[in-house]
Amino acid sequence: MFPVINWSLVSLEVLMSIILVLLVAVDIALPKNTDKDWIGIFSFIGLAGLIIFWLTQGSLNGVTFSGMYVMDSLAWFFKGFFLVAMVFVFAMTQEFFKSLGERRNEFYLLLWLALIGMCLIASSADFLLMFIAIEILTISLYVMTAYLKSDRLSIEAGMKYLILGALASGFFLYGISFLYGAAHSTHFDVIQSYCQTHGITPITVFATVLIFAAVGFKIAAVPFHMWVADVYQGAPTPVTALLSVGSKAAGFIVLIRLFFGVFGAWHVEWSLVLAVLSAITMTYGNLVAMCQTNIKRLLGYSSISHAGYLLMGAAAGTALGAAGINFYLLGYLFTNLAAFLVIIVFSIAAKSDEIADYAGLSQRSSLLACAMLLALVSLAGMPPLAGFFGKFTLLMAVIKSGYVWLALIAGVNIVISTYYYLVVAKRIFVEKPHSTTPVAISAGMQLLLVLAIVGIVVVGTFQGPFLDAAMAAVNGMYLAHP
Repeated sequence: MFPVINWSLVSLEVLMSIILVLLVAVDIALPKNTDKDWIGIFSFIGLAGLIIFWLTQGSLNGVTFSGMYVMDSLAWFFKGFFLVAMVFVFAMTQEFFKSLGERRNEFYLLLWLALIGMCLIASSADFLLMFIAIEILTISLYVMTAYLKSDRLSIEAGMKYLILGALASGFFLYGISFLYGAAHSTHFDVIQSYCQTHGITPITVFATVLIFAAVGFKIAAVPFHMWVADVYQGAPTPVTALLSVGSKAAGFIVLIRLFFGVFGAWHVEWSLVLAVLSAITMTYGNLVAMCQTNIKRLLGYSSISHAGYLLMGAAAGTALGAAGINFYLLGYLFTNLAAFLVIIVFSIAAKSDEIADYAGLSQRSSLLACAMLLALVSLAGMPPLAGFFGKFTLLMAVIKSGYVWLALIAGVNIVISTYYYLVVAKRIFVEKPHSTTPVAISAGMQLLLVLAIVGIVVVGTFQGPFLDAAMAAVNGMYLAHP
């Protein structure tokens, strides 16, 4: 007898799949020599409709597909996060491929596939569905990373990401198999019940370490970070933006589901390990970022350091820690996307991603300079911007959990990061430009830059409603750790 499926819970992913199939049909039907970006236009219409539909799903709760799929407050929060992020990424893609001309339609379709994968990760309540969702996201990212066939760095980035990603997938499956041997199930609720009634054993330690290694790859935590710098530099810039925001957020959803829910009863055993990894990750990322001369590599190592800050919330193991992760990611969404919007526009104009070439950008485009400055100081954690209150929430969580030493290490790292972010800002505002030609910005990119700036300022200045939403996502989470 087949289980009853509640299709209303999976309606968002169903609509995404329908849109993807329709776009494939449109791509086949369109004449190949058309200059009109029809797939991009239809993609924006589809995203707008999905965001409106997502707003109506705030009260949806339940599980379906035999308990493998869950729709709860955490899933709803992050699905909105991914939809907003993809609006920016699709716009970056449209701008990026103007200078390349061809093969953009397939890229749009891969972005839709990545979006479906991220949304499925948010609603996974079973290790098998979670693995499939991660692979849907990751395989599309493999292809997009190596998409520029004539670019040596893009091909190199794709190969490195593929090899290390396949290794991480193997770790994940191997860990699941050991966990299945102990709990006799891949369902989160069954494994959580097992963890509550059984102590940690060598087999479950081994399984958890393997699973965390795979998650660590997604979030770019040390020592699973080896791919970050080369992939960030070599991948097309829209893919780098998606990796830094979407893929990282998907990894932290997995971390929240597992370490605040499934393995919540074992948190005491893992909290110190997570705290040490947090300290090492943020310190390594910030120290190496100081030596970078390429803006995308700098943001790659910056992304590693931010994974370290976010791991503080996991080390805290409290509802405030989980809410701090959600709120930090929300601010990070607008902050990082603002930086990558600037990189897209400037790299097209200057044909360079070197930090030295950003000299005097303020004299060539006040909007680009303002957006990059706000992004940099928000990443550094300066008030009253989104980055400051994100860091403040996580610091408060770890201090309340007794990890004062971790908060002190984070404070030192914030100072270090401020240095290299302000070095970039100095180049933009103080040094003389290499060229006096104004940087052209399309109307669409101007609008998105303004929206990103507004997001950075509003999330930081009026943080109350956003922090409440981040906390509500945790409090209504399926299998939430009390």
